[in-house]
Amino acid sequence: TLRCLPIIELHLDHLPQGANPVYSYEAKWVWPEDDNIYACPAPVDPNLQAQIEQTCIAAWNALGLCDWARMDVRLDAQGVPSIIEVNPIPGCLPDPNHHSAFPMAARKAGLSYTELICSVLDTALARKALL
Repeated sequence: TLRCLPIIELHLDHLPQGANPVYSYEAKWVWPEDDNIYACPAPVDPNLQAQIEQTCIAAWNALGLCDWARMDVRLDAQGVPSIIEVNPIPGCLPDPNHHSAFPMAARKAGLSYTELICSVLDTALARKALL
């Protein structure tokens, strides 16, 4: 039942003038008055989306992940996706104003916060044969 949620693209060029173009504490928690640095779902070509999802699924399987994770992906100069970070315990704040990536992507996939949490719980219960 592995599922990829919509891709979130960060527009670091939308940070305040003079800010370092990194997804820093300030970029996530201090500066965003709105969602202007986030594009979710990211406007990517369907073939690229499929490549990114395949890369994430391969990483998921290779690392033996379970239940949920957030993966950060970058494209190289040729446009090939690579995993730069895997977070097996992603932030999951319910308030949309907190810009928590995992719930943001879930909302765009049509899942409420409660449905997201229940989905993760159901996945864990099924994995442990408790469901």
